[in-house]
Amino acid sequence: MVRKTSKSRGSSVIAALIVLCALIGYGLSEWKLLPDTMEAVPASRQAAEEGMAPEKITLPEKGEPVRMLTMNTGNYFVPEDPRRSNFQVKYKPVEAREAIAELVRHSGAEIVGLSEMGGEAAVRDLQMRLKRKGVQLPHKVLVMRDGEDRGLALLSKYPIVSNRSVTDVPVPGEPKRRKTMLRGILDATVKMPDSRQFRLIGVHLKSRLSRDGSAEETRRREAYALRDYLNGVMASQDGMPLLLYGDFNDGPADSSVQVIQGPAKTDSRLNRLKPRDSRGETWTIYYEDGDTYHSFDHIFINNTLKKRLGRKPPMGVLDTPPSRQASDHRGIWVELR
Repeated sequence: MVRKTSKSRGSSVIAALIVLCALIGYGLSEWKLLPDTMEAVPASRQAAEEGMAPEKITLPEKGEPVRMLTMNTGNYFVPEDPRRSNFQVKYKPVEAREAIAELVRHSGAEIVGLSEMGGEAAVRDLQMRLKRKGVQLPHKVLVMRDGEDRGLALLSKYPIVSNRSVTDVPVPGEPKRRKTMLRGILDATVKMPDSRQFRLIGVHLKSRLSRDGSAEETRRREAYALRDYLNGVMASQDGMPLLLYGDFNDGPADSSVQVIQGPAKTDSRLNRLKPRDSRGETWTIYYEDGDTYHSFDHIFINNTLKKRLGRKPPMGVLDTPPSRQASDHRGIWVELR
């Protein structure tokens, strides 16, 4: 009996040690996500660690230009969309919706990336207004997170051959109240009639408003999550033209934008474009409270697309009259080749 009891106790001790080691290991893995130690992993290293063999992408040489437009629609809410949160939404006036459709028509864009879309009904509403103006953008992707009223949408004249969008993107080190990017990542590949392809990634980072002053920190953490995602994308496809666009709620010199761009003079570097309006100005949003102008909406391209577009691709900031009625943000565009 004594030997049997000793054996039982010994087994219990071993089991306890195993559980303790597991808990310590888990704790160490969590400690790695502390803000001061976060680091975006270079794409080449990430590919090697995950054992991925990059897909070699061979595409036709640059062809006819394709205009890509991106803009924050300024809460494109319509009554037909269900509410997804306790946020008291204000439906976008018909005049403002018409102004957005007119901006898209006037821009000549064949691909349009949008943020702050209210859902499926909002997308259909815009497509209907565009169709009345002779603009056909039948192909679409919509990304809506549970509990979030504002979504990301992509409208295209050309087929969308791949949709890898993610609604719940883990954010390193976020407090328990939010462990994923607020609005997810739209990730779609559009194919031209001549077989050219463009991988388009759209985001809308946390706004600059917060009750507890945590907005800046949240954006920085979202930037790290986005950068890690981009590293994986670029490591998985060699030679794919990639464009990142959206409302980043930060300017070119802010840390979140620097994190997203990645290390200079590397294969994983993203190059920020600098579109200007008819007066040579670059701002995309005006805050009446404080009387300040900011460039918070950006377009980034990878080195593959940079080579295709050349040093000075046609691009711009929309500043026609409908801009003032359509949204508090101004749209930006670039011609892809």
